Amino acid sequence: MERRSLRCLPRKCYSEMEEPNLDEYVFCEKCADFVYEYCSIHGPLLVVPDDKVPSVTGYPDFVPRAALTIPRVFLHIAPSIIPGAGLGVFSTLTLPCGVRFGPYRGKQTKEIESSYCWQIRDSNNKRSHVIDASDANASNWMRYVNCARHWHEQNLVAYQYQGQIYYRTIKIVPRCTELLVFYGGEFAARLRVDLRTYNSPKGYAQKYGKLWTYFILFYNRVPTTQILLFLVLDIVLIFAPTTYIQCSAI
Repeated sequence: MERRSLRCLPRKCYSEMEEPNLDEYVFCEKCADFVYEYCSIHGPLLVVPDDKVPSVTGYPDFVPRAALTIPRVFLHIAPSIIPGAGLGVFSTLTLPCGVRFGPYRGKQTKEIESSYCWQIRDSNNKRSHVIDASDANASNWMRYVNCARHWHEQNLVAYQYQGQIYYRTIKIVPRCTELLVFYGGEFAARLRVDLRTYNSPKGYAQKYGKLWTYFILFYNRVPTTQILLFLVLDIVLIFAPTTYIQCSAI
C-alpha cells in the first residue's frame, strides 16, 4: 500500500465567519428593514461631506471652526425658527430623502456634560463613550442642528454607523427649510419637548389630512407666524418646481 504525506496539503479552516456588528447595518426605509452597509435594491445613501477648513481661514477669530465646516452648496446657518434656540441649519437646495450628513464631530468623553452629546454604543449595545460637540472649535456644523418639537417638524434621523453618528434625511426637505432631528427622550425632555404628544398626531393627520396637523400646531402653542409659514410652504410646494441636489454616493 502506497503511503502519502499530508503535510504538503493546504490547510482548510472550517470555522464560521463572525457576524458583523450592529452598527455596520443601515436602515432602508423603502424595504423597512436593516441591510448590511447599503441596500442592494434601492442603492446607497447620498453622501454630503463637510467642507474642508484650511489652517488660515481669513475669518475673524470669533467665527467658530464648526460653522466653517458646513457644506455651503447645500446648507447654510441662520437664526432658528424655534424661539430661544439660537442658530439653526437650513437647506439651500431641495434635499431628497436618503441624504447622509456626518459624521458628528466633537471631543470623546465618558460622561454626558452638555446638551451637544451623542452616545456611542459598543457591540453589546452598552454605552462605550460620548461625542461632545460643546466646543465650537473642536466640532463641526452638525452641532447647530436643533431638536424637533413634534413629528411634523422632524426631517432628519440620527443613527450610529461604524462607531460614529450620522444624520439622514427621512423626507424631501424643501429649500430654506430648517433641518431638525429628534435628540431622544432624555435630551428632548430637557428642552421641554412634550414626549406624550410628539408622535400622537401622526395617525390623525393620515386620517384627517393637513387640517389636523395645523390644529395640533395651534394646540401646542406654536406661534401663529410659524403655522402660516408651514401653510405657505405647503401651497408653494404644489406649484413650485423642485430642484434636487446632486452628490456623491457610496
